[in-house]
Amino acid sequence: MIAEFGGTNARLGVTVNGSSLAESKQYLLSDFTSIEALFDKYFEEINQVVSKGIIGVAAPVIEDEIRFTNNDIKFNQNALKNKMFPKGLMVLNDLELQAYAIEGLSNDEIIRIGQVKEEKKGSKVLISPGTGLGLAGVVDTKVIFTEGGHLNIPPDSPELEDLLNKFREDKRRPPTFEDLLSGKGIKFIFQSLDGSSVIQYSNEQILANKDNPVCIKTRKLILYLLAIYCKYIALIWGATSGVFLSGSIANTLLKPEDLDTFRTHFESSATMQDLLKIMPVSLIKDTNLGSKGGLILASKG
Repeated sequence: MIAEFGGTNARLGVTVNGSSLAESKQYLLSDFTSIEALFDKYFEEINQVVSKGIIGVAAPVIEDEIRFTNNDIKFNQNALKNKMFPKGLMVLNDLELQAYAIEGLSNDEIIRIGQVKEEKKGSKVLISPGTGLGLAGVVDTKVIFTEGGHLNIPPDSPELEDLLNKFREDKRRPPTFEDLLSGKGIKFIFQSLDGSSVIQYSNEQILANKDNPVCIKTRKLILYLLAIYCKYIALIWGATSGVFLSGSIANTLLKPEDLDTFRTHFESSATMQDLLKIMPVSLIKDTNLGSKGGLILASKG
């Protein structure tokens, strides 16, 4: 079984040899009180029990006890293995799981942002804004999990000054990139600009709306924030083999007419523009990347 647990949804499927996924289903995490209850429901619906699993979780995987970052779910790896997956259980960060799929992507599965070709060998990074803000790195073929979304946003961005000040006033702390580059961040930015406590749009509607001036400004700020975050991460990792963006927020935000603006923000630097110009940036079209990463791991046994 391959399962990806984000901050909001869980996607599950089964595979025999890692070549394809069957019995794919999606569940809302808020509908379950435990991860075991969710697996019981899934096995009941597919009318089979699977004894080996690969699970990606929106949480740091450090010890046996796993606690999700953006919801109340927690579980013990050893206890879960002994109870439900006696033939083997692999638990890893959800972006770490997704990053295993990068190597196998074809040109048809990505949209290149800018005309840069992948010429210089170096690391790669995968960035995915969603319920939280996920980041994983790839060095050679080794995938490295991070919690880089929790870096504080630099306070010297004039475009963001009012927004950052409001966040500090409301939350009594400086904002991280995850605070604003996420589902909750879209809501916070919209409400800060609109001055209303009630939002009549979903996050997807805010990013897609081209008529409402508050939606348009929210979208521009998110686009700018994502570009500068990608820039900082690319420089830190030396990502000369590529910055990859994934997930529904990135795919809703980055439309063809916005790619040049994004690339301009990404390359904007008084000292490192020449390096940034040779770094490829790509949008991954598939919003279910975790399953592909899981299949690659499953095929390796």
